[in-house]
Amino acid sequence: MKSFSRLLFISLLAVAAWSCGKDDPAGPEPGKDKPEEPAVKPDPPAPEKVVDFDKFPLKDLAAKAGIKLGVSFTYWEYRNNPAVQSILMRDFAAVTFGNEMKHDAIVQADGRYRFTAADEMAGWAKACGTELFGHTLGWHSQQQRTYLNSLIANASKNNAASLLKNNWNFESGTLDGFVANGFEVFTSLYDVFTGDYAAKAVLDGASLQLDVDIEAGQSYTVSFWAKSLGAEGTVGVLSGDGQGAQTRVSSQWSKYSITLETGFVGEFAYRIICSKDVVVDNIRVIGDGSVPSGDSYINPAAIDGGIDFESLTAGGAGQLTSSGLFVQVNGPEYVTVTGDNPHSGALSLKMDNADGHCADSWDVQVVTKSFAVKAGTTYRIAWYARASREADLQIDIRGDGDVQYRNSAWGQFPKVGTDWTYQWLDYTVQSGNDLSIGFFGGTEAVAYYIDDIQLFPASAAASAPRRAPALKAGFNLDGELVNDAIGFVYRDWVYAMVGHFDVYGWDVVNETFSDWPVDFRNAQNTDLSRNFVWGLYFKSTKDWVDKAFAYATDALQRNGKTAVLYLNDYNLETIDAKRKAYCDYVKGNPQVTGAGSQMHLDMATQDLKGKIVASLTDLTATGRMVRISELDIKCTDLTAQADLYKFIFQKYLEIVPEAQRGGITIWGINDKDSWVGENNAPLLYRGDTYTRKPAYEALYLYLCELAGEDPYREVN
Repeated sequence: MKSFSRLLFISLLAVAAWSCGKDDPAGPEPGKDKPEEPAVKPDPPAPEKVVDFDKFPLKDLAAKAGIKLGVSFTYWEYRNNPAVQSILMRDFAAVTFGNEMKHDAIVQADGRYRFTAADEMAGWAKACGTELFGHTLGWHSQQQRTYLNSLIANASKNNAASLLKNNWNFESGTLDGFVANGFEVFTSLYDVFTGDYAAKAVLDGASLQLDVDIEAGQSYTVSFWAKSLGAEGTVGVLSGDGQGAQTRVSSQWSKYSITLETGFVGEFAYRIICSKDVVVDNIRVIGDGSVPSGDSYINPAAIDGGIDFESLTAGGAGQLTSSGLFVQVNGPEYVTVTGDNPHSGALSLKMDNADGHCADSWDVQVVTKSFAVKAGTTYRIAWYARASREADLQIDIRGDGDVQYRNSAWGQFPKVGTDWTYQWLDYTVQSGNDLSIGFFGGTEAVAYYIDDIQLFPASAAASAPRRAPALKAGFNLDGELVNDAIGFVYRDWVYAMVGHFDVYGWDVVNETFSDWPVDFRNAQNTDLSRNFVWGLYFKSTKDWVDKAFAYATDALQRNGKTAVLYLNDYNLETIDAKRKAYCDYVKGNPQVTGAGSQMHLDMATQDLKGKIVASLTDLTATGRMVRISELDIKCTDLTAQADLYKFIFQKYLEIVPEAQRGGITIWGINDKDSWVGENNAPLLYRGDTYTRKPAYEALYLYLCELAGEDPYREVN
């Protein structure tokens, strides 16, 4: 038993040893290396992500949120800072010109419009795919005060010079003061000369008889404004003693006047006779008791009949010399025979240096044919002249083998005005038998018109018979009542701007209300030494605002255009009384289709976020389109500024329904060029570097979140 048991035990040990060696060897077999354990690979690091501010254009993100994002800039920035161009193309959907569409940028000192800079910027903005917003049709600042003040200086202070003291401009809405046949009272925003009413001929041969007292032996001037609602019409004046004249009327307003000496007092004083659809306004009869002046005479003793251009046709200068009427033409490209408001007949001479291209007076010059004269005889050289503005005219008298220069600046004959003026000089021939006259058109930057050039013996001047009176026409606001002159040029400005520019909206009136006391702009709450308050020349300061929106609305319709018409103002967030007056006016005028808050903010203002919410709420309650029009924020803390920019966009989207969102425009691109100065750091981009500020970054991230876009990119 012991031997068997021992054998069994040894056998079990052997099996156990074999089993352990097979399944879990204690070590390597003799002569073999220990096998290497497999290496453990670490998890790869997560890729780093950074915000990619170039991933999406800011304007596209804003558009997805329902905001048209705009910016303002000036001609100087556009022309001199290439960064402005790239930023505009990338980040903004709309532009507002800071200055270039304002009155003093477009209107020149002589009243002409110059669109050059604004057109250049508008063309470039369109090429960049951005829309244009119009700023501004009415403001008390940045007006062309030189021109406007000249109108005031040359205006009639009252209507005492008119014998039609009652209803001379039809503003009673009646034809009282006239005996009317075929006329009716007419009201049209565009087709009255000024004010609200005019008289319109509804029949051919319609007449307005002027009920005024005149005396025999005295001269009177009948003046009025007229235009045709069609392409062309006619207008005439007939006096009770049988004098009169008729002329054509164009579709543009022109002032017509005729001076008549009363031979006897007839059944009536005067009648204005018009073809159908001619509109007449601002009629005056002015009498000074004098006999007619020299421009009412023409001398039949004129040598060769003079030069009246009627043998020519309208056109260039070549026919002047080929016809033998003139022997010399300098600057022929600037000399024409024109039918533009001649003194008599159908044509006159035009020498055009209006753009000031001439360096010397003789660069534009014409010299008449030689007239036969006698030595020792005194001759009168006479002509009629007008100009595009008041200017001096220089002539030379060529006879006796020399040239004698004469100039109105030397007091030898009157200055040339915008109406036709009769001018003359007496000259005694010392020797020789011919004489010619040269007219200089390069004397000043102006267009001169010359007509009815005559040469006759001076002794014949006193005995010259009276010339048949003629209606003279031209555009000259001098002598009109100041309110009429200013009212006309304001209305013309609105129609010209709306017709010229294609925009999606207009700031029709800018900064309508004063801050304290809150009221429409007037002489008490606005510094008139630096500003021009249009409303002072209308029925009331409110009436001007009403008219501004009425004109803009009508101008859009006439031009087949659409645009939102905004009342734009500032401090609506911070002055509750001003915001109330503003909203009350907007709600009361249906032609105001947009409410614009400039929103120039200062982070030092207490409870600024609450004020912003209140303002946006009230503006939205007007029911109009709501636009933040000139947003910038003065600050000392860029992080806090970024938070406020984001807050404004948030609240705009929360409070203003999508159908009422007119957009948000940032008032400038970079801090350096801001109107409030770089130290106030008001905008989205830094000074010279044009790098993005925290405010830009905050808006970008917020708008990406709203759009469901990932603003990040991986960095290797």
